[in-house]
Amino acid sequence: MVDDVEWAVEFEYPGAKTFMVLMKSLGSLVDEALFTLSKEGLRIKALDPARVALLDINLGTDAFLTYEVKKPINVGVNVAGLIKAVPTPKKTDKLVFKASEEFYELVIESNVTRRYRFRSIEVIAEELPEPELEFEVEAKAIASAFKTAIKDLKGSETIEFKAHGDDLVLRGVQIGAEAKLSRIAGSLLELKAPESGTSERYDEGYITKVIDLAGHVQTIEVRFGGGVPLNILFPLAEGGFVKYLLAPKA
Repeated sequence: MVDDVEWAVEFEYPGAKTFMVLMKSLGSLVDEALFTLSKEGLRIKALDPARVALLDINLGTDAFLTYEVKKPINVGVNVAGLIKAVPTPKKTDKLVFKASEEFYELVIESNVTRRYRFRSIEVIAEELPEPELEFEVEAKAIASAFKTAIKDLKGSETIEFKAHGDDLVLRGVQIGAEAKLSRIAGSLLELKAPESGTSERYDEGYITKVIDLAGHVQTIEVRFGGGVPLNILFPLAEGGFVKYLLAPKA
């Protein structure tokens, strides 16, 4: 263990469990990722090898209890190794993250303090696209209801998203099942869609990769339309957000 590291960045995050859920969602898409740590906060963007799903984690400085940057740096993280090494924290645990050019360290603060140090790896910085998209359907839903709907359609392989009247309907194509989020039931808070309705199909497996994030937010925003990616926005309770873009299924 190296004890004389001069840390370039150090932050304290209030929800260690939420942070590790973020890492697991990230690890479901890529094995390695580049953490960009600047005076604006932490940014992680990752595109899966098939180049159909993009995860964008954006934690501004207001998401942290403390955030100190002596020098902005990029840290190459072996996400798969991190997930394997760090056990799931408790909901009340805090997390301290420190990084230098060579090392990064996670400290889980609970009744027992646990410390994990890793060596930064080389991760090629890829210029990932930020497409300007127009969505025909924009919905805001209760996150737990959306998560339940996706879980109920397990095994469907393809999920069709459809705006119908005042409802957001999710249909498991292969199993012929439906789950409906509605304003009347209170699971759907807002819905903007054409009167004629619109729908698009997406890969169930790729949606499932990030659905656990819905357990750490109150509401989510879902956007889609003919021929455009599914856009799911998770506004985190601690501050910041996660955006997930998934290309339509061919």
